[in-house]
Amino acid sequence: MNKQPSKESLKDKVKGMLGLGPTRISTKPTEAKPSEFIITLDILKELSPECGINNRIRVINHVCDLAKSKKFEENAVEAVWKAVEDMLQPDSPPEARHAVLQLLRAIIHGQGERLGPLRAYFFKLVWLYQPSNEDLSERLEVFKALTENGKDITYLEET
Repeated sequence: MNKQPSKESLKDKVKGMLGLGPTRISTKPTEAKPSEFIITLDILKELSPECGINNRIRVINHVCDLAKSKKFEENAVEAVWKAVEDMLQPDSPPEARHAVLQLLRAIIHGQGERLGPLRAYFFKLVWLYQPSNEDLSERLEVFKALTENGKDITYLEET
């Protein structure tokens, strides 16, 4: 078999090896690794009860966007949850409770395969949550997120 003549001259090849010529584009498909996001101490600080409720809601919305698009580092979901769980109390303002329920939904959608036992914990939390009528649609959306993607949660009701 005859070897096909190269379109690139020897001079161009040498320049490329020495880094003097134009950069060559790799023809290998690059494997896209999902980028991980680190929940920093600054984010956790802004989510803490010491910050004002409006600031916390703003940061929750930011974390929601991140949870949908990036994979969180190990134990990040637990850290975020511990920082915001106080906002799901019945005496919290409705916008705070809604923000936390939206965060739960975003975490379930974006981090679902990494949740493990937290999935059952979130189910039980929302199941036992005594919402006012204004929280009902957000609560149902969290249940819907928990049951999507073929996850069987029937065993969770027995605990």
